[in-house]
Formats: sequence, C-alpha cells, structure tokens
Amino acid sequence: MGVGKPKHRTAPGTWLDGMLRRFNILAALRENQHLKRTCRECLQLYRGLGEHPNATARERYALVIKRRTGVDANGADAILQRAEESFATWPNERPLTFRDVVHYLAVTECLSDDKSQIGVRADVTMLVAKLIPANL
Repeated sequence: MGVGKPKHRTAPGTWLDGMLRRFNILAALRENQHLKRTCRECLQLYRGLGEHPNATARERYALVIKRRTGVDANGADAILQRAEESFATWPNERPLTFRDVVHYLAVTECLSDDKSQIGVRADVTMLVAKLIPANL
C-alpha cells in the first residue's frame, strides 16, 4: 500500500452551505450598493429643493418622497407617518429627521425587491448615518 493523500470527503451539504454563504454575501453587497445609491439620490433630491426655501423640514421630506417614488401628497404623508412611527416615536419620541426618511425608503425598497426573501442583511443605520448629514 502506498502512502498518499487520504481521500477527503466533504460532509453532505457542505458545498451547498458554502454556496448559500456566498449568495448571502453577494446579496449583502447588492443591498449595500442599493442603500448607498438610495442615500445619494435622496440627498441629491433634497439639495435640489432650492425653489422651496421656506418649506418646513417635513414639507421638504415629503417633496423628496414624492420625487423619488412618484406618490401624491397623501402617499408621501403616509410614508412620513410610517417613518415617524418606525424611528421617531420609539424608544424615545423625537422629531423626524431626513436620515429617518431615507432609512425608511431604503429598507422598504430593499424589502420590496423580489430577491429579498429573508430581510435586509446590510447595516442600514450605519450606511445612512455615514452618507446623510445629521443636520438635515
């Protein structure tokens, strides 16, 4: 008997597990790209609101939502309300911020994507905080 490499067999499912892990990494990278694009586009829309210098913060947020999604005023108000409920009333009540609105839009867009079956894997809070100024 010759001395050679022992035959190494992988446990059943190992290949599939590796493929699923790679798929999750690719999905997370795709989500990160989508989130970054959403942040950049929303910020560009916000900064393009120069024709509304006297608008309140909430009115500016609604304008960004309308321009980004194509919804009417009622749709924008509904999105603002859901963003407020998601971020500005729990755990401590505070004013709604543009970061909250962008965060809400980014997550709902990711979740509405047919490829998202298990939720959002990316660190949305970190990405939004990194790309959207806190003072908006």
